[in-house]
Amino acid sequence: MRNLIEKPVNTLFLGTDWESVETLKALHQDPRFTIVGVITTIDKPVGRKQIMTPSKVKEYALHSGIEVFHTEKNLDRYQMALDIFKPELIVCKAFGEIVPEFFLNYPIYKAINVHFSKLPKYRGAVPIQKAILEGDKETGISIMIMSAGLDEGDVLKIIKEPILEKDTNQTLRERLVNISAKGLGNILDDWINEKITPVKQDSSKATYCWQKDISKENAEIKWNDMEPEYIERLVRAMIPWPVAWCKLDMNTENIYSGKILKLFEVELFKNTSELKPGTLYHKDNMLLLSTKNKDISLRVLQLQIEGKNKISERDFLNGFER
Repeated sequence: MRNLIEKPVNTLFLGTDWESVETLKALHQDPRFTIVGVITTIDKPVGRKQIMTPSKVKEYALHSGIEVFHTEKNLDRYQMALDIFKPELIVCKAFGEIVPEFFLNYPIYKAINVHFSKLPKYRGAVPIQKAILEGDKETGISIMIMSAGLDEGDVLKIIKEPILEKDTNQTLRERLVNISAKGLGNILDDWINEKITPVKQDSSKATYCWQKDISKENAEIKWNDMEPEYIERLVRAMIPWPVAWCKLDMNTENIYSGKILKLFEVELFKNTSELKPGTLYHKDNMLLLSTKNKDISLRVLQLQIEGKNKISERDFLNGFER
């Protein structure tokens, strides 16, 4: 048994974005772990002025006095990182690079990854969006040992979490980030003290999801092909980016005809309509979109029309062009 309070584990952290920061922060503030360094992506140009900007993890590390290292996808630099930091444990969250196997196998307590699905379901880059698109009622947080394959490693623990009816990619992600950050330390403690037996994944049950699936092209609503239930899930899955959209087909001649409509919040509404699918109309102080199902429309609660600001249903109806 190792008392991690008396002898903290030298931990090397790999990550990039705000999700990573929350995990790093939790471990950094936990006396059982000594963050010997972080590996993150190099500074990148951001915005119209292309200002070189560090990752969120780098910002936190520099502010907290943690040494920062860039591997730049270079095998020699991965070896250099091991020589410098000599980690007993590696923790990875949303790193964004393929990590070489020799690097993963170095620490005595392995390299541990936090993945937002119930593995082996939804291996890959966009498991939260995929779970919402598929209409799943539950997802999870898999704490797993990293391996050379894509999210194929043995699982230490799966924390289950329901997907709420109104959950978007953003709201569900924020909840999973908070849950995993709070619980990771205890799981790692149990792993280090041999209270957890890793479980091999059943690869015959594996499903996959790819970053390319979440794109502006795939966020387009195809009114003649998609059921209203799927469109509602598409809207939630594409928040905050790239946001579900379509070209506007108004019920009457209108200045908005042909404009791009972005949908931020919708709900299913039982209402018989003979209008062409994708037609925006209003009824009883509600803003609605007709669908391929004549008995179900989508009520639009938050939207943005090309060239305009994001507005609510009420604000749009107050200025609706009849």
